[in-house]
Parts: sequence; structure tokens; C-alpha cells
Amino acid sequence: MTMPATDAPLSILVVTAMYPHAEQPGSGAFVRHQVQGLQALGHHVTVVHVRGYASKWQYVIGAMQVWRETWRRRYDVVHVHYGLTGLCALLRWRAPLVVTLHGSDALHGTFQPFISRIVSRVASATVVVSEEIARRYPGTLIPCGVDLDTFTQQDRTRARRELGWSVDGKIVLFPFDPDRRVKRHDIASAAVGLLSARGVPASLVAVWNVPNDRMPLYYSAADVMVLCSDSEGSPTSVKEALACGLPVVSTDVGDVRSLMGDIAGTEICEQTASSVAEALARALTRPVGIPFHGRTAMQRFDQRATIASLIDVYRTVVRNSSRSSAFAASRSRYGCS
Repeated sequence: MTMPATDAPLSILVVTAMYPHAEQPGSGAFVRHQVQGLQALGHHVTVVHVRGYASKWQYVIGAMQVWRETWRRRYDVVHVHYGLTGLCALLRWRAPLVVTLHGSDALHGTFQPFISRIVSRVASATVVVSEEIARRYPGTLIPCGVDLDTFTQQDRTRARRELGWSVDGKIVLFPFDPDRRVKRHDIASAAVGLLSARGVPASLVAVWNVPNDRMPLYYSAADVMVLCSDSEGSPTSVKEALACGLPVVSTDVGDVRSLMGDIAGTEICEQTASSVAEALARALTRPVGIPFHGRTAMQRFDQRATIASLIDVYRTVVRNSSRSSAFAASRSRYGCS
């Protein structure tokens, strides 16, 4: 069996339960960014979007789609995002499996981590996005990247006017769906309420279901971003905010400490309304004129580096799969069992 050329374009099937669509244009934007980055380098990428948010039966439909795709076309690798979605790829035809674990699928509750462990064991390679996940699941650490060409700081006043926001007052950005309990909008709201009680003119603005390429406008219009989640992997929102020059106040969750622990102007606090309020107060009253180096710190998460690391994983899996196939063929040729 001929080994694939080390620089040949790859054929990749991406299977994900989170991907931008009409009802949720901001969902899974980081997956689409990876797809677009791979395509820009000449790789062929097909996406199976498992719409699990609509019905659990969608996972059965997704499994059928994966089987059909891998039967009709020879893929070099099937890349699944999230452990639960990996169930859809267990009946794939021929192609080796790569799974990326993003956070709640590996760390939150019992059912999803159980499924993630099964999928990661049958996969040819496991990618994890944070050191916290890596401590529980052996794999290659590749944090989700950020498109630094898209996520740049814009003029705050102009951004607020474009969004129809008042140019006065302090805005605390909560870039998540408030109804997702794991994101703890209740804590963020209570913290901003405490600020208001102290006379700080701050407003909490929740933003979700917004096309990802519009998010730089919101990051630029705000004064600070807040993150209070119960569970995170490597939150892309933090990287995007910092790349746009927006300070972040966060609880010590996922890999946030390693993302922004050394950036002056950011705050890591306890997961209580009072602690978050104190951290927000410090971030909002930071003296004007002091440089904020959030964007500089995010250079290490350039999306291009993430794509290059993924391709290295793919090519390793393809080489190992080719060697295994060649070994099996040689044993069969010589009558070995």
C-alpha cells in the first residue's frame, strides 16, 4: 500500500453538533473557523451537522449520514467535535477517527464524560483544548484558536452608535445565552446589580445568536467582559475579547488562568456575586492611559497555528492507519492469521 504524500491535500469529514445555522448563527463558530482554515490550505472538508438541539433522534440521523458519507467517499480522517457526537462516527466506514473534547463533554456531569471516554478510547487520536481536560483524557493539547484578522479592536464610540447603544455608562458584556445555566447569568446579573447599588453606572448586556464575524463590534463597544461559568474548556470568547482589546473578568474555570493570568487589567475571582462585583469594579475603574496588552498575549492562539497543529495530528493518524493496513495486507498475502 502506497503511503500518502506528506504535503498532499487531505479529505476530512467533520462531524459536529455545534455549527452556525439560521436559528443559531453564533453556534460552534470555532468549528467553522477550523473548517475554513483547512479549506483555505487546499484540503477537502465535508461537514455533517448533527442537530442535537432539535431532537436526540438527530444523533441517529447523524450516524446514518456519517455511514453514508464514508461509504460513498474515501476520507482520510473523520474529525468529531464533542464526545457525545462521537457516537455518530462509531459506524463510519474505513476512515480513522479523531475526536476533540471541548469542555462540558469531558468535565461536566457523568453521562457525557462517560461517552467521551468511550469515544476517545476507540479514536485513533484525541485532541483536548485545555490542560484540565488533558489531566483526565490523554491526548494532544490544541486550544481553539482565534482569527486575529477578524478580531481586532474598533473605535468604541463608533461601535456603540452602530449597535444603537448609549455612548455613556459602563457596559459589561455577557457573550452567552442567559438560558444556558452552565454559563451562570444569574451570578453576572447579581454582580452588576451590586455595582449599581454602589452607584457605578454599569449595565449587563447579554449577546448570543449573533454571527461570529459581528462579535468584534460588541467586544469593541463594551468596557469589560464577564465569565462566571460552572464549566469551560478553553473559552474562545475570552480569546476573542482579549484580541479586541477588551479586559475580561472571569472565575477560575477551564484554562482561563493560563489564558490571562499575566495580563494586567484582567481579573480572576471567586464564583460569587460579591467577588465578581469587586473584580468588575477594579476593571471598570482602571486608570485611563495604561496600555492593555490583551491582543499581544493572544498572538500565541493565532488560528493559523491551531490549523497547523491539527494537520500534524491528521497526518500522523493517516500514516499510522496506512502502516496498519499495509501490515494487515502482508499478513493476509502470506496466509497469516
